[in-house]
Amino acid sequence: MDIIKDRRGRGIDISIYGAAGGPVALTPAGLEAALRVKHALPGKPVLWARAFEKILGLAPVKMGLRLWNGKKIFFLVPDDTGNFISTIDDIILRDQYNAGVLRGRTLVDAGANIGVFSLYAYALGAKKIYAFEPVRETFEILRQNLALNRAGCKIEAVNIALGEKAGSAEIMYQTRGEGSAMIPCGGEVNRGVTYSGRRKVRIAPLDALIKGKIGFIKMDVEGYEKKVLLGAAGIIKKYKPVLSLSAYHRKNDKKELPRTVLRIRGDYKISLNTFAEHDFYCE
Repeated sequence: MDIIKDRRGRGIDISIYGAAGGPVALTPAGLEAALRVKHALPGKPVLWARAFEKILGLAPVKMGLRLWNGKKIFFLVPDDTGNFISTIDDIILRDQYNAGVLRGRTLVDAGANIGVFSLYAYALGAKKIYAFEPVRETFEILRQNLALNRAGCKIEAVNIALGEKAGSAEIMYQTRGEGSAMIPCGGEVNRGVTYSGRRKVRIAPLDALIKGKIGFIKMDVEGYEKKVLLGAAGIIKKYKPVLSLSAYHRKNDKKELPRTVLRIRGDYKISLNTFAEHDFYCE
């Protein structure tokens, strides 16, 4: 049977579990069909779920991955099946954040969502992971995924939003599935996304939360990347961690974010990765 491979040609076994059955192996053809459905029906999660059930032969409730290094990680499948499978494709199969450098490093996952990147980093041998997720419903799924993998010893989940200064702000959020969320801070962000609610969340700068050495910072914070960078300026100046940050939420991100990084520390080399969602890789 054909196996799924990441963009570097390394084999990854993906198994899908249903409430009363499984596992069923996800094939390359099944993955391609699932992603095609997701892209053909934007914003239609109920139709995605029906299509994936037909493709897989069961309604997915859990996914297991065995990586090329033999490590296994598991995820609860959220209601928003299409975005979840797309996230697995981007972060793990396309290796969106160039995670090969993570072994032995302490890292920050800003915008951890349900923990896909954090658990991938855990499986790749990261020393310690600080996973920040402000939306409590999404944070609860994150906690469940950490428990499912017995990863609490290495991954510290924190229910807070990172930003430039300590305080609070209103966040717009989705509670369905993986739960996209954003803190409005001027300009248009995430056109076409609808949110189910608003609430106040606590904000803190990374510099106030972590005092030790950080070797890698991943950011996907829905247009709030500049604020998070400024709140981590002390860590960035002192330790020069690798930075991997989203570059597509705001129209001017591709100009403004590199300038912000270089104002904080001018010796970064910055490249734009385009093999998944666009991200700046700063080293």
